[in-house]
Amino acid sequence: MSGREVAIVAELGAGEDRRLIGVGRLIADPDHETVEYAVLIAAAWQNVGVGGILTDYCLEIARSWGLRRIVAQTTSDNARMLALFTRRGFEILPEEEGLVNVTKDLDAVITA
Repeated sequence: MSGREVAIVAELGAGEDRRLIGVGRLIADPDHETVEYAVLIAAAWQNVGVGGILTDYCLEIARSWGLRRIVAQTTSDNARMLALFTRRGFEILPEEEGLVNVTKDLDAVITA
């Protein structure tokens, strides 16, 4: 792995009609052990599977980079993201102030 960061975008349309509907981002630590994951989905495209597609693709990329663990953070009231992380085998770790950390060892199998 030569780089440490990547952003994957989900778009609709072509040319001037092209619209950005979501972004998944990976940032690996300097030792290439752990990668931080973040996703942002446009409001109109939430709860229709775009976040799951970006998450799965980012998991594939992280595995292909040889990383061992993926981590993310969300709010404790973000039920959709928590459900997505649960379905994909992430460990949910409540933190202070309404935040939740999630982690997943990347040698585990993805289940949708």
